[in-house]
Amino acid sequence: MMKILAPAVITALVCQVHSASLSAEAVCTADLNCSLNGVCSTQGVCVCDAPWKGPSCGVLSYKVTPASGRSLYPESDPRNTWNGAIIQDPNGGYHLYNPIYAAGTLGGTTTMLHATADNVTGPYRWGVLPDITIDELGSFNGPKSVVYTDADTNKTVYSLWLGGGVYIADNLDGPFKKLDGFTYPGANPAPLWHEGAFYTDYAGVVYTTPRLVAGAKWTQYGKITAAYGGVPEEWIAEDPDMFVDKRGNWHVINHAYNPHEWQNCASSALSTHFFSPDGKTWHFLPQVIQPYSHTVQYDDGTSWMFVTIERPNTFFNEKGVLTHIHLAADLVGGDAGCGNRTNHSHFGHCPCDNCKYADHGGTTIIALGL
Repeated sequence: MMKILAPAVITALVCQVHSASLSAEAVCTADLNCSLNGVCSTQGVCVCDAPWKGPSCGVLSYKVTPASGRSLYPESDPRNTWNGAIIQDPNGGYHLYNPIYAAGTLGGTTTMLHATADNVTGPYRWGVLPDITIDELGSFNGPKSVVYTDADTNKTVYSLWLGGGVYIADNLDGPFKKLDGFTYPGANPAPLWHEGAFYTDYAGVVYTTPRLVAGAKWTQYGKITAAYGGVPEEWIAEDPDMFVDKRGNWHVINHAYNPHEWQNCASSALSTHFFSPDGKTWHFLPQVIQPYSHTVQYDDGTSWMFVTIERPNTFFNEKGVLTHIHLAADLVGGDAGCGNRTNHSHFGHCPCDNCKYADHGGTTIIALGL
């Protein structure tokens, strides 16, 4: 004989199941457990801000990206790019400033290309606007961009940070002129303009200066290195990109690599994320959650596993929403890697992240889920 449960009993059982489910999922007691990319609910579950996902809101959600985004510079040109700065034009469209390197190199150029597009994912129009002449740009030295309001004129200024210097213009079409007598700490900058001051991250230390003027002095503001203890011992974090979210929380996304990894590159170390409520005290989750990953799906039905994608630049739209991430990309490699190469080898093999030196280097952009 079938036993019929009363509605009150059914409700009680459903509540018990729901409570058990929440208990099993509970991962947080504070917003810090949610990577400061969301809030910790009263049920102990992270509620993530888009485009972040995962139990600790530490993973960027990819969505299908237009195929034009796989390589923003034409792959038919054997020369290399290695990411650049993308700025949205307030009058519509997008500007990409991208140094161009000779085939087989990722440094030593004095030429930065300037292209425009109707969509941030391209296709970009190359060869229309004049090239920008820059001081010789060594490897791993920018560029990044900062758009800010000049304190004296109250006008918008566009700045490109690379090669230890800053180039400024009052129009995205240029001309860009190097700011004489101004430099920033280290190489490969992570500049940020926040509440009227400038910041950058070099070697895990956040520095600040109040103005972009000749002779400006940088002072230490915070130490990301204090959170380095949670990073796996063999991982190396580099190429920082720093931003402040709508809640006022600070974030740094890095490319990361393990020089011992030379096989199964699709699962090799790729990225790290540090976060702070104030830019001074920084945190890193012990779960070692990687914010961006190797494989991207495209709207032409294809997918691509990048053996390495580096120099992350987060892109925010006019509403301050994180919509894309663009990166330097090895356009050739695959899961098998390049372990048998002798150049740039470590511990007897060429690691996954070093395949780029003999492969074709490019610039890619990934659409994020909102």
